[in-house]
Amino acid sequence: MDKQAFLKVFTQLKEELIGDFQKLPGLSDALKEQLTTYYTQCLETTVPGGKMTRGLTVVRGVEVLKGRALTEQELFDASVLGWQVEWLQAFFLVADDIMDGSITRRGSPCWYKHAHVTQDNGINDALFLENLIYKSLRRHFKKHPSYVQLLELFIDTTHQTEVGQHIDTNGTPYANGKRAPLDLSRFTLDRYRGCVRYKTSYYSFYLSCALSLAYCEVPEDSDMYQKANDVCMRLGEYFQIQDDYLDAFAPPEVLGKIGTDIEDAKCSWMVCQALSLADEEQKEVLKKHYGKHDPAGVAKVKELYKELGLERVYSEYEEEQKKECDALIASIEPESFQDLFKFLLGKIYKRSK
Repeated sequence: MDKQAFLKVFTQLKEELIGDFQKLPGLSDALKEQLTTYYTQCLETTVPGGKMTRGLTVVRGVEVLKGRALTEQELFDASVLGWQVEWLQAFFLVADDIMDGSITRRGSPCWYKHAHVTQDNGINDALFLENLIYKSLRRHFKKHPSYVQLLELFIDTTHQTEVGQHIDTNGTPYANGKRAPLDLSRFTLDRYRGCVRYKTSYYSFYLSCALSLAYCEVPEDSDMYQKANDVCMRLGEYFQIQDDYLDAFAPPEVLGKIGTDIEDAKCSWMVCQALSLADEEQKEVLKKHYGKHDPAGVAKVKELYKELGLERVYSEYEEEQKKECDALIASIEPESFQDLFKFLLGKIYKRSK
């Protein structure tokens, strides 16, 4: 399915959801118009605009599982489910940008940075975006045999991601209303892998695959769900490590955002690797500059990453991860199911943004 056809389904979903404002009792026409104008811009700004890989994966998954060209209804249904994953992504990103104090997203100001939005509206809008997932699911899948399973997948994935977000936000904990002093001993690969599994792997990879299986009425006790989980956890870790590398080294105009992992004292793969390779003098650079909103200090940390050869370390990791992912995918049966994971791996291997 091409992106333009996929985007047409977004337009229909947006119009349905915005049209619901007209049905709200007890509101004047002026208030309905205010809601319509504001949330039309909100949805158009926050939901489309990315690579749409998560959403398109649902469509690809249904195609692979059906093993034939989809009917018009199946294609529409798969696209609707795909857009719910994109809506979930929008909800997470609007909230995450506020938590991280981010400036740009997809090459434009973050939603809460728009002059008429601010943080106050941004928090409510994140919650609103999440709610719209369930309105669309009810509208389009209430009579589907897997409706409850589809709902539960979104409920469980949201919970998993919010667990991961807590781990991520508290790599350096808070005390007395502010960040506690930097404690480099907290930046371990064990913490990192737990964070990645919950913050990234479930919603960015497993959810789309599981929705495809559920829509195609594959029984919940089928081992195909576990096979998908195994591959998606590996792909998710690879994807997040790419993200951490790009946050440090990719130009903002290519990445589409200004990376803030260093300033935000994130337990990133980069700092974990740096700590494993640095001598005591180099660790002092991290102690002095990591987690501080100081451009000169951030530059010193990035210089240290280069000095430690993290670009080479990452390149070697990426090639090794590609081999391991290929081997894991090749072990999956039925063989036709492998095509979905080859599609996903092809989308992220050597990505630049």
